[in-house]
Amino acid sequence: MIPVFSKKIARITSLAFIVPSAMAVGYGLGYLLDWLFKTDYLRTVFLIIGIISGFYDLVREILKFNRELNGKGD
Repeated sequence: MIPVFSKKIARITSLAFIVPSAMAVGYGLGYLLDWLFKTDYLRTVFLIIGIISGFYDLVREILKFNRELNGKGD
């Protein structure tokens, strides 16, 4: 069984991957759609959407973690 402290550390370090992974997914989807529809602007649009969604998820996870640290839980 993993101690509670180790789980918290693992959760905090996973926050570092939220924004880059959302950006990669957004850019990849935009690149695929650009290739399908023979355009060259969708990758930028989906990259921006990925950045926004990544920061939204990051803030949501930080607030959730903060609530848990203060003992208010879910």
